[in-house]
Amino acid sequence: MFRKSLMLCAASLLAVGCGQTPEDEFRDGLPSKQMVEVKEPGGSSGQGLQSDSVSAMELRLGARSDFYVLTRGATVTVNGGTAFALNLVEEISKHTPTSIEGEVAVWGPYTEALSPNTWKLTMTKTAEHSYTYKLEGKAKTAADSEFKVVLSGTHTIGLDAQGNRLRDFGSGDMKLDWDAAATMPEHDDEIGAVTIRYARASATAVATVEADFRNVKDDERPGTKINVDYRYKETPGAGGEFDFAINKNFDNEPTRSQIEHLTIKSRWTQSGSGRADVKITGGDYNIAAATLSECWDANFSSQFLEASWVPLPVYGAVSACGSFSTAVYSQL
Repeated sequence: MFRKSLMLCAASLLAVGCGQTPEDEFRDGLPSKQMVEVKEPGGSSGQGLQSDSVSAMELRLGARSDFYVLTRGATVTVNGGTAFALNLVEEISKHTPTSIEGEVAVWGPYTEALSPNTWKLTMTKTAEHSYTYKLEGKAKTAADSEFKVVLSGTHTIGLDAQGNRLRDFGSGDMKLDWDAAATMPEHDDEIGAVTIRYARASATAVATVEADFRNVKDDERPGTKINVDYRYKETPGAGGEFDFAINKNFDNEPTRSQIEHLTIKSRWTQSGSGRADVKITGGDYNIAAATLSECWDANFSSQFLEASWVPLPVYGAVSACGSFSTAVYSQL
């Protein structure tokens, strides 16, 4: 309901202006979904949280690569955490602000008919091509002092070689605060917060996205909160890489409740073939580190698997890894 309320708010914020208007400059200063999108190996991105766990995997030669699936799930997690918020600010940018005073544009306050929530979007120009923005919400009957920031961020517009603005490129950061949203009468069931940092200077430049999820739900253990970090880099025409780190108890044995630290670094080519290198430390495993590596082909079928606790590869030859013949572990 919270996400639906946000989108209805965006769609109803005044009438769309025609032609060139004073708010065009502010409109350019909002990030688009494409700037923050994380692309999966050899496919398109989706939405929703992944819940695959390492302990639940069944790795075998020729089967769909479990670490490809886990990598894809990680891209879905990041995209799902930001897509509705960025759709919101993009939708709002189509409308005329309630006011523009100097370097500040404001949309709202606005209350959708029959909604218990009231929203206000504020955008401030901080430099020639840089802006800050914040979306605030409160109960419609509450005083204005009760507004809480649900979404906030900064954005610097990308420029071409001639200094012209590139609408769908730039760099910045954004924070989506689900705990703040939970104080409103109508909201979804997400908890915690996510901070996103991104850079996508042009269509040919390396793109990066960093996401830090803090105190979010562990879908496998209801009532438990976890922190998860993601680091993504894409080189146009050459594939990408994704780092994933999480602290949680991976052991299902009730008597072993310590927290382990797991990292995954996945790398892939433009065709989708790739490799994942996994490391798990601490907790109840009582070893310095356990490692595992898997390679998959362009059809995402597992072709090579080795583990630190097995003297020889479990199956396949390292030649199946192509240019990813050497393990590279995440530093997260």
